[in-house]
Amino acid sequence: MSKRIVVGLDGSPHADSALRMAVRRAKVYEGTIVGVAVIDRPSIEQLAAGAQPGAIQMSEHTVSSMLNDAKTHAEELIARFRMTCDLEKVDHEDIIYTGSPFEGLLDEAKTADLIISGLRTYFHYPTREGPGDTLEHLLKEPVCPVLAVPETEELPQNVIIAYDGSKGAARALQAYAHVTPDIPEIYPVTLLCVASEYDKNKYHLEKASRFLRAHGIDARMMLRTGRPADAIKQVIKELHPALVILGQPVRRGLTEFLFGSTARDIIKDGSIPVFVYH
Repeated sequence: MSKRIVVGLDGSPHADSALRMAVRRAKVYEGTIVGVAVIDRPSIEQLAAGAQPGAIQMSEHTVSSMLNDAKTHAEELIARFRMTCDLEKVDHEDIIYTGSPFEGLLDEAKTADLIISGLRTYFHYPTREGPGDTLEHLLKEPVCPVLAVPETEELPQNVIIAYDGSKGAARALQAYAHVTPDIPEIYPVTLLCVASEYDKNKYHLEKASRFLRAHGIDARMMLRTGRPADAIKQVIKELHPALVILGQPVRRGLTEFLFGSTARDIIKDGSIPVFVYH
């Protein structure tokens, strides 16, 4: 269950969407939301050292000023977070972490059930205006499942579990059943396998279906052909809006490679809420 939920606070619409999702889940489970704001000192120091191409070394005064700006920004994000949680009447904790954004989130996730993040992250204030790579790093070293949501988060009406029998897909399936049982009570679940022949994959789908049924989740089985990412996106169009459950690869076999690249492709799309674990 989602009793402790970590949410990254970066001031973006993506982060606001993640917080709305966290509030919803915290209410379902009477859980606690842990808001994490970041002072990205490494990026500021890297810029100051002139490590980036074309960068000019900055004075200590300029570095100190940037760090102060980052601190003020983080404090403002925490104040907004507290106000939102108080208005929604959900328990909350908060932390301002100084260091690499993904390391701060991972550290808090060690004692959490779920990280909720935007599909785009903007933690590198004031050194970068565009999106960063925090989500990518989170998915490389997950200590708990990650739910990533788009900028204009729309509550899902369907759940699609991409399942191929691989270890990565199995772990995502298990984590989903253990962490998110509130969604299947409301929305229908589809077990989707992308393959050329149904008979060869029916065994894996049936086992996954029995596992979900043991957790009170009834799922229908579906087979599609073609490139995994394209097939999943087509099913999403048919069942929109949908939450997609994906496993990252844990070894370099062909199946793991295909579904690992599918996870990256879906996340890159940026419009589909995804639940990822491996």
